[in-house]
Amino acid sequence: MTNISKSQMRREAAETLLWETSTPKLSPAVKRIFELADEDHALAVGNASDPGSRGDGSKLPDLGVLEPFGTWESVASTILHKTASLSDFNQASTNFNAVAWEAYLHKFATIPYLGSYTSDRREARISSTSLAKAVDAVGDLVQSFMTPENYAGVVTTIKKIGQLAVDNKNQMQTHSNQQVGVLSHFDGRLQVACIRTEVSMTYKQNQGFEQVQQTIEIYRGYGHLDFDKCQRNSASLFSYDGQDVDEWVGETPSSKKPPNDCPAWNN
Repeated sequence: MTNISKSQMRREAAETLLWETSTPKLSPAVKRIFELADEDHALAVGNASDPGSRGDGSKLPDLGVLEPFGTWESVASTILHKTASLSDFNQASTNFNAVAWEAYLHKFATIPYLGSYTSDRREARISSTSLAKAVDAVGDLVQSFMTPENYAGVVTTIKKIGQLAVDNKNQMQTHSNQQVGVLSHFDGRLQVACIRTEVSMTYKQNQGFEQVQQTIEIYRGYGHLDFDKCQRNSASLFSYDGQDVDEWVGETPSSKKPPNDCPAWNN
């Protein structure tokens, strides 16, 4: 662990305390306005991590004082669990909340345990018979920092989210807000990423939901875990409600779904 000056330690402590401030609560009247606006939206979340936390085989630092977490991936998943808690974002639900959706991304982008943060976007033209360009766009955004095996897991997660969206029983919810959380052990780093998009859907009687022809915008935000900073701020990390990486992957509704096998994924 790298030693730093006392002034830097104070800055890190202040940064963490500010980040740990929860999202302000809305008044009942304002909350009701958002609830009415959210009625035609649904939430679909899935998470993906390296199989067996092996990544590309590159070496990560020893956990040191963070050894009780077991793996760096579980350190990261605990941080992401705290990120969701601070923003009232419930990834285990299919109920969309616009305030929590935006608050989570803000908290994610300002996680004090990341050594950097980069965000960008891609567009993809899709329809109910053509979904391959969406997957290709995601691949363009994430394949540079993950193994082929981990990327295959991301694609599977996307298809599970697709199945969750298609299985939605609420005919009013014609907008599917989708998020993929990613942990990737690659080139001696643990990358933490958030992939998002919104897909317009249409409901067909006796068939369920399908995608309408549209251009979607795919957001990617990611950064690498700062191992030294995590160790220096271990007291804060141990104060959080712990969530190991398997729990983080398994608590989303999409994790229980089979991957959608529609031929459109190949077109």
